[in-house]
Amino acid sequence: MSALSRAGRRAGIGGIGRWLITLVAWLVLLGLLAPLVVLVGASFSEVDYVRFPPQGFSLRWYAAFFRDPVFVGSLLLSTQIAFAAAALATVLGFPAAYVLVRRRFPGRRLAWSLFLSPLLVPQIILGVALLQLFSVLGFATSFAGLLIAHVVAVMPYVIRTVGAALVSIDPRVEEAAADLGANRLEMMALVVAPMVKGGLLAGALFAFIMSWVNVEISIFLSVTGGYTLPVVLFNFMEYSMTTVIVAAASIAIYVALLLVVLIDSIVGIHTASKL
Repeated sequence: MSALSRAGRRAGIGGIGRWLITLVAWLVLLGLLAPLVVLVGASFSEVDYVRFPPQGFSLRWYAAFFRDPVFVGSLLLSTQIAFAAAALATVLGFPAAYVLVRRRFPGRRLAWSLFLSPLLVPQIILGVALLQLFSVLGFATSFAGLLIAHVVAVMPYVIRTVGAALVSIDPRVEEAAADLGANRLEMMALVVAPMVKGGLLAGALFAFIMSWVNVEISIFLSVTGGYTLPVVLFNFMEYSMTTVIVAAASIAIYVALLLVVLIDSIVGIHTASKL
């Protein structure tokens, strides 16, 4: 067999392999999207039971969601917690990432591991541990306790994205700013932050998403008299599955998808998947 024939055969085998990988990837993607499509589609049904394909088209269940004070209260609480957790995680994660990337000190690897440990520890275990700690401190069922728990859970996402952005920046830029008279705070705020704004925004959006959809920690540290939207959905679905619950779950999906689109527009999904 000539070299040309062998090369053509290898190219043909490679083409089949790429085609099979593409097919499997699309099948996996469709498998992941199918439940979301069914859920969102069923939320527009006219009937008062879950059905797909939907029977008719109606927004009555979304209207019922916004008329229910339990759902509206949980939506507001989830929004407040997610915004506050994302903001605090960004403010705290930015300097933490800077120190971990730029400084060399004993125990640096251990510090990296500790900051990123909430990504490795199952969220339900983290929720139980924080519940025990906050019970001793006396604010286990308070807004502050729930907020701190969410900050602990989502700050690693900010540290990862900002750290990845810092690695690509030449540290001599910061040295030049210091030589020109900028103090540490001015250098961080006026020089470093603008250069890593993509990582900061992506990290904040990641933090918001993970706080918004969190169930495990929120269910252990719920505020007295109020629950986040994922916890309310979990509690309702334990006993009944009605169309208004499907509409509520769809609203949570819309928010998460909107934030994913924002992340894609800021840094790109391909880049974000590597952070």
